[in-house]
Formats: sequence, structure tokens, C-alpha cells
Amino acid sequence: MSCAQLARIPAVGRCRAGAAVAAITVYLGETGTGASQTPVWPATGVSPQRLPRIPVETVLVRTNGSLSAIERARTELETAFPYLGPPAILSGSPASSYAELQRLSEVVIMASLIIAGCSLAVSVAGGLTDRKRPFSLLRLAGAPLGTLRRVVALESAVPLVVVALLSVGAGLLASDLFLRSELSESLQPPGTAYYVIVLAGLAVSLGVIAATFPLLDRITGPEVARNE
Repeated sequence: MSCAQLARIPAVGRCRAGAAVAAITVYLGETGTGASQTPVWPATGVSPQRLPRIPVETVLVRTNGSLSAIERARTELETAFPYLGPPAILSGSPASSYAELQRLSEVVIMASLIIAGCSLAVSVAGGLTDRKRPFSLLRLAGAPLGTLRRVVALESAVPLVVVALLSVGAGLLASDLFLRSELSESLQPPGTAYYVIVLAGLAVSLGVIAATFPLLDRITGPEVARNE
């Protein structure tokens, strides 16, 4: 693409300094410059004089962003190229797509934490119900209620923290491998929001475990240990 034409569509990116023709990928995403930067397309050996003789692969149309302008451009393109399917709409820079994916991943993490917290509450409550008689016998034998609470907390919290750390490591490793293989980019350190979400999820999970302590007190009374 001519750098003079590219300069009129900043959402697509820009040329390197001194370049006259840029090589733009079909999917407008393989820039190799990082997700947070404006794409800088590499220069090509094609001269501006030879450029008109190269077959066209992609048609880019700049609009003012209004719905009417976008629909007019879409209609013109579909009429001129009916065999290529509906045109795609590029709003902003490719970095905005990465930002949308990041927001989507944060929503997925939050939803996963909520589901995991509910599952944890059911698991802990079910475990207490299944062992109410042994816990009642322990209380009758003189075991303090605080000791039973620590047992429940340790057997639930330790696996939770270990699995959470392993999951974070596996997720970062998988993300790095995907970025390197598919987008030729390296993984950037997660932002503060990621760590806040993970720590908040762990805190809520530990709070769910603590919320089962009153249940432990109610179901481990002397009457439970009584023989039927």
C-alpha cells in the first residue's frame, strides 16, 4: 500500500520513516510491534510506479464513523465485490482488538471465580455433613472447636492456593506459547488488574471457607454423636 494512502487511514497503522510503500498483512494484525503500539508496517521493495500493476487483495475505505457512512460504504463494496462476502469493520487501531480481548478475559476470569466459589462452598459443606459424626466424637473427646476449624481450613485452603498458583502459571505459559506461535509476539507482564482479580478471587474463596464455620458448630453437637 502506498504510504501516502496509508497516512489517510491512521486506524490501519503507519509506514516506517522514509518508506514509500508498506507491506500490510491481510488480517491487519501481524505487525510484530506489540499489542499496545500503533502498527508500523515494514517497507517493501515495490516501487510506487509498479504498485498500480499489483493485483488488489484488500480494499480499505475510510469513513467518519457514522452508521450511515458505514452502511453506504458496505453497500458499495458488496455491490462491487459480491463474491467476497460482507466487508469487515475496523474501528480504531488493532490495539483496540487486543483491549477487547483483555476485557473479555477479565470477564471470563471473574465468572470462573464465581463458579469456583460456589463449587467450593458446596464441597466444603458436603464434606462437613459427611463427617459430622466423627467431628462430634472429637468434640466430645475434648477437641476444641477452633482445632476443627483449622482442620477444615487447612484441608480446603492449601489445595486451593496450590491449584490457583499452578493454574496461573499454566495460563501464562499457554498464553506465551500461543502468542509466539500464532502472532509472533512475546507475552507482556499482566497489568495490575489481573493480579487484583486473582487475589480478590482467592480472598473470596477463603471467605467462603470461613463462612462454613458456623455450620461446623451447629452439626457437631453432642446429640449428633449419640448412637441411634
